[in-house]
Amino acid sequence: MKKINTLKSFKSKSLNGIINVPGDKSISHRALIFLSLSYGSAKIKGLLESTDVFNTCKSLQKLGVKIIKKGSNYEVFGNGGVFQNPKKELNLGNSGTGVRLMIGMLASRNVIAKFKGDKSLTKRPMLRILKPLKKLGAYIEHKNGFLPLEVRKSEFLLPSTINETIGSAQVKSAVILAALNIIGTTTVNEKIPSRNHSEILLNYLGANLKIMSVKTGKKIQINGPIILHPRNIIVPGDFSSASFLIVACLLCKNSKIIIKSVGINFYRVGLLEVLKKMGGKISLKNKKVENGEKIADIEVESSQLSGQTVGGEISVRLIDEYPILFVAASFAKGTTIFKNLEELKFKESDRLNSMAEALKASGVRLKLNKNSITIFGNKIQKGGCVIKTSKDHRIAMSMLIFGMLSNEPIQVDEIQMIKTSFPGFFELFKKIGANIKYV
Repeated sequence: MKKINTLKSFKSKSLNGIINVPGDKSISHRALIFLSLSYGSAKIKGLLESTDVFNTCKSLQKLGVKIIKKGSNYEVFGNGGVFQNPKKELNLGNSGTGVRLMIGMLASRNVIAKFKGDKSLTKRPMLRILKPLKKLGAYIEHKNGFLPLEVRKSEFLLPSTINETIGSAQVKSAVILAALNIIGTTTVNEKIPSRNHSEILLNYLGANLKIMSVKTGKKIQINGPIILHPRNIIVPGDFSSASFLIVACLLCKNSKIIIKSVGINFYRVGLLEVLKKMGGKISLKNKKVENGEKIADIEVESSQLSGQTVGGEISVRLIDEYPILFVAASFAKGTTIFKNLEELKFKESDRLNSMAEALKASGVRLKLNKNSITIFGNKIQKGGCVIKTSKDHRIAMSMLIFGMLSNEPIQVDEIQMIKTSFPGFFELFKKIGANIKYV
């Protein structure tokens, strides 16, 4: 029997159907972690069943949190943040969200815990969370600000004012989680407002965070210690996963899809704003709110896209969607300029350079600078190569979409990491008519 080890995508005629995408990864991590800090049990509906989220789940279980699956739901039995010392290292695999939030959570708890990750995660910078946590009084042993590291018991943590300047929701969330168990008022000043899933979900669970817009950005006050209340959580569809379907449908002729119940948090949907400016036919229907998060059905139709200049404030609101947006720009009419891409270099891979290499290998004309890229779009792209993904799930999925549109097929060198965020990627695209195969 032939071994199936990767995927190859071919030019697709049309994409049509009504579909659901897996649960939001950012909210899934937070739902598990936050409910573990509550007193009592609550259920999570729509949890993303991916490798990353399961690593967070297993790590919480090593800390003594009971988490069980009941039907399609997960039930978390919170212990109020009273954790046991784990007997083994907490391995968060590929998850930057999981590891940074859990380090923040344990920084103010009476626990000794070692953290590690996979090869990719051990290259990602942790000083961005370690410095503000140290300012609060946390004791964390590390070598040069990378994994592996160890959170040690800290005698005295004191409230402080933390200035967050890079627009990182993970840094902000790590500080907030530590502050939940510190007596007094901790303030986080955000120069560049970032994803606010933590604030929304924590306030839904009774944290009563004070959030204020100020001239310099946003101010968040945490009056600790805070006990969270167990409440059931519904996880919406992941917009970052939906983005691959949206771009594929826009660029593929005679296509129309409806993606049901997707999270449309303001700080996540920068991609929609850019694609609409490029000429994309996209509409939001059946809007509602679940546990504080805005949700809608997303309707998409084939469109002729035109180049734009993208950068500034919106960059932080589409940070995970840049790879697939680069693909959209490749097939758009005219030139698209992307600015302010510094943070792309610190994701699962150096996404700016990795995507530039992948697109060039596929025949795309582009100009790469230190923190920007200019893509010269053309409806006709060659394709016809094997893409080096750097074990990055978003690069793999983005280039597989490219192969559905290019003259010649695209094969990626690895697909295992797609499970970290989008389990069922292959099956979902086959369902709507994509020409994609295991090879």
